[in-house]
Amino acid sequence: MTSSRSSLTSPQPNESTQPFVPRPFPPPSLTDVPLEYIIDSLRKLAPRYWNNTETADCSIVYPLANRPSGFPTRDLGVSNVPRTEVLPNPHDPSGIGRRLTAPSLNSEGVRVLMKLHIDYLSAQSTLLRALFSGSSPLDLIHPTTQLAPDIAGQSSISASPGSRLPRLLPSSSDHPIVYLPVPDASSFPYLVTWMYFGDTSALEDALQRRVIRWDGLARNVEYLGMPEEIKRFLGRWYRRWLQHAAHHQQGDAKEEDETADNSHRGRTRSRDEPSVPPR
Repeated sequence: MTSSRSSLTSPQPNESTQPFVPRPFPPPSLTDVPLEYIIDSLRKLAPRYWNNTETADCSIVYPLANRPSGFPTRDLGVSNVPRTEVLPNPHDPSGIGRRLTAPSLNSEGVRVLMKLHIDYLSAQSTLLRALFSGSSPLDLIHPTTQLAPDIAGQSSISASPGSRLPRLLPSSSDHPIVYLPVPDASSFPYLVTWMYFGDTSALEDALQRRVIRWDGLARNVEYLGMPEEIKRFLGRWYRRWLQHAAHHQQGDAKEEDETADNSHRGRTRSRDEPSVPPR
């Protein structure tokens, strides 16, 4: 896999004057290789490419305007999420001297940029795989089904598909920049970590500490078209959450019953004891 890896992650020669060349995944040289083997090889090589901006061959820009109120955009001070750069409007992430003047972009407010690797994103997201392969953004958004009942009671991704359209921003041909309006900004960096390593420990830790929310994470998974592996994790976590909530409810009910019984016994003893005149 080492010899094939150069075709997967190494940046192509600079062709800044040419339009972006679609990058199908898997590349033609690996079409006969099982996808599971390619993903396993990518995960083994992930430490070499993680947060390596020198080998990054794409950038993702996403808005912070869609994050749930009161939740941080990233878990500051830890290394289990990708490095990010905050982009105040107007900013040119391509570095080729263009301003982002489209109203749909400038109205988003603060945005974040990540420098990543196409193969890791394409391997785990059908949405990004299609976009990097040359599909039209209009063909990429479709109604989705919820993984579980909506905890927060918010609308689904398909409620306003126009606002969720990804698009290619002005960029060099060998380093595409994708505007990706994910439904939940706070959990997206943790999903990127999973795309590289396939390890859910960072997700579990962030969920446990309430740095991110389950419902926002589930919306991102559906929006990106991520595989069953991560959906099974979400299902397990949701069932565990329900069991934990039910256990606490039973404990609270038992405590209330015991409090009521103790209060009743106290009143009974008070009636049975002879009154003592004050001294």
